[in-house]
Amino acid sequence: MTPEQIEVSVVTPSFNMLSYLERCVASAADQEGVRVEHLVMDGGSRDGTAEWLETQPSLVSEVRSDNGMYDALNRGFRRARGQIIAHLNCDEQYLPGTLATVIKYFDTHPKVDVLFGNALIVRPDGSLVGYRKTVRPIWPVLSLPPLYVLTAATFFRRKLVDDGVLYDDSYKDIADLAWVVRLVREGYKLKHARQYFATFTMTGSNRSQVVSTIDGEIKRFLDDVPWWIKRFRHQWRLVGWAEKLLSGCYFQATPLQYEIYAPGQSARRTVFVAQTASFRWRT
Repeated sequence: MTPEQIEVSVVTPSFNMLSYLERCVASAADQEGVRVEHLVMDGGSRDGTAEWLETQPSLVSEVRSDNGMYDALNRGFRRARGQIIAHLNCDEQYLPGTLATVIKYFDTHPKVDVLFGNALIVRPDGSLVGYRKTVRPIWPVLSLPPLYVLTAATFFRRKLVDDGVLYDDSYKDIADLAWVVRLVREGYKLKHARQYFATFTMTGSNRSQVVSTIDGEIKRFLDDVPWWIKRFRHQWRLVGWAEKLLSGCYFQATPLQYEIYAPGQSARRTVFVAQTASFRWRT
């Protein structure tokens, strides 16, 4: 495809996650009515990923050592040719119809720079752990970690890359948080769509679950947060909770049905139906 034909560029960082990567790629490839460019930036996997990528001519791929996930993503963002860009990790998938909805939204809201959506949290077998509904980020609330929007359900215009608004790859764990805060502080227009866009898999080896450096990075991040936010952090957290409560973030009607690629089933989506659903997915 020529750059003029590409509507969405999806960038996926990869490292030794081939079984998840295959399903991630499938979830972007089957988005109907959208011309998608999928870039896979692999950090030198030894699980057969490099060999698999060589058999996938529809992908734009690169296999080389990097300075971490966010360095790989920044390289992918710079290479992306679409007018809308997204970050989708190997253990994440788009739900059916997501990219068509995103394109339509940006087409009808030309002043919006970034669009956030909701996400489902699933187990490795695809069954539901919980859901994450969000609201349009508010700077003081957003400045108090953890980040309450998921990158899998985030889409932005190419102008951000042209403006140099990339991930700060000196962070290894919370560059996405620093990036969203920067967007808000620099005046980009962010909006939220009340729709599930993607799933995130709790693999048991997600970086947020196994690394021990995140506390130090959060401390460094908070050093740059204004005193009036830190001093009244409890009050700001209440504001955030109230906003999400009023927006329906803590309620989900059931049964909840969704379709994703299950393990060993990268050729066809599997329908899952959850009879119960909770926002308390971290537990």
